[in-house]
Amino acid sequence: MSSEGAAGRRLSRGASGLRHLRWAREVLATLEAHVEHNPALSGADREALRGEASALSAGVQALSGAVKPYRDFLERTRVRYRGRVRVAEYLARESDAGDAVDGARARLEEAQAELAAMEATQRQPLKAALSAEIDRLREAMARMDTHLEGRLSGEFVESLYPPLTDGATRVADDGDPDDDATASPR
Repeated sequence: MSSEGAAGRRLSRGASGLRHLRWAREVLATLEAHVEHNPALSGADREALRGEASALSAGVQALSGAVKPYRDFLERTRVRYRGRVRVAEYLARESDAGDAVDGARARLEEAQAELAAMEATQRQPLKAALSAEIDRLREAMARMDTHLEGRLSGEFVESLYPPLTDGATRVADDGDPDDDATASPR
């Protein structure tokens, strides 16, 4: 496989941490399946794949450690602030006149300011940590690809990667419709 072929199975850097985690777990599972079920591998190749799987597993664990706090933050903390802004927007729209309008606008400005402050103090550090782990994982996978392409073949490396959706933003999967990470292949 050429490096162009590898790029075709590379998840977009703009994909979420959760989608990077799914993508990397798919690759890890395929590496492990090659070790267990590919009779064409020599003993030395099998050991090399075990080493790559071990290294990738560590990267997956590190990414998982950054994804969980960020997702928890988005799904627990951030939604409360966003809900407060929506209530303040509603109250501003529904207020009659005079003091009620001024009070509603003040509440809206306060809610928006608190959301912005929370984004800066809580979300940005979590997002930066997640972004750094995504970059580390992608760099490790690129090194793995280069190593395995030299040792085995480009076609072998290509076999590790799952198909992606249009835009390469997620793993293509016609699986469970309740899983928002699933989508049909491009």
